[in-house]
Amino acid sequence: MTELPGFAVLLARLLEHRGEAPADLARRAGAAEADLAALSAGAAPGQALLRRLAPALGLDTADLFEIAAVPLPEDLAPAGGMATTSIVGVVRFGKALPADRRAELRAFVASLPPARQTGRIEGLPALATDPRSPGNLLMRMVAARNLGWTGTAKIFHLLTGRYWMSTAYGRIASGETALTPDLLTDFALVLGLPPAELAALLGMPLPPLPPLPLLPPVPAGSPGPDESAVDAALLLRGLRRLGVEQLREAEDLARALQPG
Repeated sequence: MTELPGFAVLLARLLEHRGEAPADLARRAGAAEADLAALSAGAAPGQALLRRLAPALGLDTADLFEIAAVPLPEDLAPAGGMATTSIVGVVRFGKALPADRRAELRAFVASLPPARQTGRIEGLPALATDPRSPGNLLMRMVAARNLGWTGTAKIFHLLTGRYWMSTAYGRIASGETALTPDLLTDFALVLGLPPAELAALLGMPLPPLPPLPLLPPVPAGSPGPDESAVDAALLLRGLRRLGVEQLREAEDLARALQPG
């Protein structure tokens, strides 16, 4: 099992990939350069600093907590419980909407108050700091979207076309199944992260690009092939704090917004 290094190395990899200095990040985050220097030297990050760094890095705050191996505070933790099985329906109908209606659905989801936590997520991997594998980290980031193994398998199938049994994602979380470049690309899509940045963070290569097929020209104004999946990844972030009744409301709206 490949073991991930500490947060200092992961952050350094990301900044190097972007060609950015820690001092530049500190300025954009409104943080003291001394705090970034301490992180680079291996100091454990505090919650307040992580909350400042996440938007400056363009990362979801809960994702940065997972990358830093810091337990999620209550306001970032997923709702848990039976809500994990209700998310798939919202994403399925939401992904089929036109772009403007997908935006309307996300705005509705964002307007709902967070639900009280109702239980542990099915199959949530332990917060492992020694050792910690790339697969463990990525599955924790997926779990932060209130997805257990079954929900993960269904969402991956919806967004990437890849279908694995739910237990396969448990093996990724435990490190029993190695993370491949192709799987990393799928995780990047589901998490709403650029594949090259995720690969740099984890110290992994990306799969080679396939040869370009000979396709007819795309009409002007047509959406990109992955636009609905990208929007679905954003929708997932908003759904994680909702309870079952709220998710039913969101699914009802997604159904009502279907064209024709």
